[in-house]
Amino acid sequence: MKFNTLALSAVIASACFASSAMAADGTINFEGELVATTCDITVDGQPSPALVTLPTVSVATLAAAGQTTGTTGFTIGLENCQGVTATNTAAAFFENGSTVDFNSYNLINTAAAATAATNVQLQLLDQQTGTKIKVGNSDQTVNTTRFDISSGSTVLPYSVEYYATGATTPGLVESAVNFSIDYQ
Repeated sequence: MKFNTLALSAVIASACFASSAMAADGTINFEGELVATTCDITVDGQPSPALVTLPTVSVATLAAAGQTTGTTGFTIGLENCQGVTATNTAAAFFENGSTVDFNSYNLINTAAAATAATNVQLQLLDQQTGTKIKVGNSDQTVNTTRFDISSGSTVLPYSVEYYATGATTPGLVESAVNFSIDYQ
């Protein structure tokens, strides 16, 4: 019995020190940058969390999937930006989260079920180009208008609109989105 225990201990010890054969097939380098650029940020002149109010619209204007209405502009103001140079630009990056539909990249209606409109989402737009912003998608970093902040301040114009996913029903529409400022 003592021999079996000793043999088993030797096998376990050798397994712990066993090495596997590996070959180096490639290298991955990572790089990034930290910047001192910070700005005072407002949305339509309000500190965060800010409220953008869309107009009241008829469900008749959102009777079929893909229809939009109620486009409402809003701005993200950047002021007192520190550490900027003549080549600095900024744009908002609208982040992924629990309010984002991962198929449409729109914002989900989060109003309480008893009072919520159905078959409606909120779609964000780059107000300069009218291009849909894919919330949470990395395409935003190249498919959005960038604004010069070399003067130390700028205004980033965006829009939000109702977007039908089918025939809508009356009710409230609410959602929220987090954003960060992408400096380049």
